[in-house]
Amino acid sequence: MTKASISAYEQERLENIKQNRELLLSLNLVGDSSSVLGEPVAQRRIVNRNNAKKSKVRHSDSEDGDDAYGGGSKRRAAAGGVAMASRRSKRLRGEMAEAVTDVEERVVETGDVSELLLGAETHFAQDILAQAIKVGGNYTGWVEEGVMERLGIQGNATEAWESEGGGKFSFKDPLGTGKKITKKSVPSGQSMARFVASKLLKKNPNAYFYRHTEPGVEQWTGDWTDEERDVFLRIAKEYGCGDKWGLFSTHIPHRVGYQCSNYYRQYVIPEGWIIDDNYRIDSSGHAVYVGKHRRGSA
Repeated sequence: MTKASISAYEQERLENIKQNRELLLSLNLVGDSSSVLGEPVAQRRIVNRNNAKKSKVRHSDSEDGDDAYGGGSKRRAAAGGVAMASRRSKRLRGEMAEAVTDVEERVVETGDVSELLLGAETHFAQDILAQAIKVGGNYTGWVEEGVMERLGIQGNATEAWESEGGGKFSFKDPLGTGKKITKKSVPSGQSMARFVASKLLKKNPNAYFYRHTEPGVEQWTGDWTDEERDVFLRIAKEYGCGDKWGLFSTHIPHRVGYQCSNYYRQYVIPEGWIIDDNYRIDSSGHAVYVGKHRRGSA
């Protein structure tokens, strides 16, 4: 089937499928040979049924196989005329492709990966689930009490905002001053987001602490200590977690909000220390967010 013989709608659909497929491959959620990109679903099924009837055949290595990727002759020359080992696709090895499942077909067409991901109850063993902290994806606390007292921060978000001049918040005017911030006002080498956050210590602590530690406190980088992990889990158990990471981080000296968020996705959820239904686990054991995307909920 050529592009000339299909409608514009079908061309657009196939292009969307291709883009979704590339995204899934990057997340390691489907195999690289589980479907033929750009072919209609029905046609892929026919191809896979035919392949399934054939026995596996391994062809001998050939110069054509290496040169198909445009590097065979160079590799042989570099090795003194001997072909170097290289990764080869199943097609070049003469092996049949894996059959496409109905689930994979829906995922590739829609881009919805949820059917390929596992919930905590399925992924983790019962002993891990029994000890895990359950959260709903929301942090319900405020700035850590000691930090709040030292810096003179008000007792809740509304009071903090109003006590520092109020104004109407928007993503174009995060300071609520009614004045647009230009790149010229940002110090050289600093991002706009970090600069804006630095102005919001008392007015919007969540935004400030997402990128900054308490003034005078060094920010640590690198691996988290066991003590930091224990504090993280204790605060999550008491106040929940999953958003407002700037506020959450005030309980963990030397760490900022985005570090807490990264630690949550890369370690806490994959290890099963916390169960959050907004996340699923992929085939590589990585946490994938499947909840509602909330703009500005750092």
